[in-house]
Amino acid sequence: MSTAAEPGRTWPLVGRAAELDDLDDLLSTAADGVGMTVLLEGEAGVGKTSLVDALRGSARLLDVELLTARASELRNWPFALLSDALLVRSGRAGRGPVEAELTDLLDAIYADPVRSVARHDRAAELFAALLRRHGDSRPWALVLEDVHEADAPSLEVLLQLAHEGAVPRALVVLTMRPVPYRPELAAAVAAWTRAGARYLELRPLNARATVELAENLVGSPVGPSLRGTLATTGGNPRLVADVVRTARAAGALVVTDGVLDSTGVAWLTPLDEVVRRRIEYLGPEVLALLGQASVLGTSFVIADLASLVGDPVGDCWRTLRHGLAAGVVRARGDRLVFGHDLVRGALYNGLEPDQRRALHARAAWALRQAGAPPQIVTAHLERAR
Repeated sequence: MSTAAEPGRTWPLVGRAAELDDLDDLLSTAADGVGMTVLLEGEAGVGKTSLVDALRGSARLLDVELLTARASELRNWPFALLSDALLVRSGRAGRGPVEAELTDLLDAIYADPVRSVARHDRAAELFAALLRRHGDSRPWALVLEDVHEADAPSLEVLLQLAHEGAVPRALVVLTMRPVPYRPELAAAVAAWTRAGARYLELRPLNARATVELAENLVGSPVGPSLRGTLATTGGNPRLVADVVRTARAAGALVVTDGVLDSTGVAWLTPLDEVVRRRIEYLGPEVLALLGQASVLGTSFVIADLASLVGDPVGDCWRTLRHGLAAGVVRARGDRLVFGHDLVRGALYNGLEPDQRRALHARAAWALRQAGAPPQIVTAHLERAR
């Protein structure tokens, strides 16, 4: 499969050969007339969109029609996701009787949602029929992105189809983040899993691919200072792109003997702001606790965090599980580790100075009580001054 940039991709695709091969194989199977479903999951910014964009080239080579749509919490009216995928691109003039009836039903539902239960049921029935019959003339592929934000009626249709098995003569790719994981999405994912859907987790890039991505973005080798900042991204392609763009916008990139490197530290402050905006979707409660955890370092024991904030361990765990599912923190035995040093640093730097000093003072007490080495306790006391 070609990795050349497709329209709409925000960074080059690197380090994804195995995942591309998997999707290629599944697309070829669908092209042979066998229905296949893929659940593509990964943290925000890990490159799900870039990966599914690469399907376009293969779909053209295999003469497979490819339809795509992206869910959004800003477009959560009934059947918005499926309407974008199946109706919007065809236009009224090119629609058959089923599409025409659906269009009229949706207009009526939007005009009077309270008294549209029967219309809602009929629309769900017609969308399911469209999905079943779309491949009658030729194989096709349907990519529905960010289904964690999909409207509930579209998810209900997908749930119904999962109970019937794979969509005939189609490759269906559903992309999602681990959080937020709504009940209706959980039901659809469970049903597709029981129906034999392929689960594909998109993990962060390794160190080599991280540097390769940055060098693709800047068009030259990168130097040690910039490499050091790139290492804090945890292999997240969006964060890699954020590092490059922020440094470039701040005029912090210089070329010496053909090698591009960053200079100074002033550009790291706007980078922190960009990173904090990237994780706002986790919500204020999770972000507040992660900010407090950042004081303990790149890794921490959850019992120590509970002592630091004065909450029960169970409460801290229930809050942090969202950060764990999102990949912001990762479990390593009896401790949690920030998945991206860049994120941990942005959270730490986002604390007010007085709050940061107070947290270090409490951390010193909590860690002393837990039996931490004296030098660790002393380091926190010094930062509390």
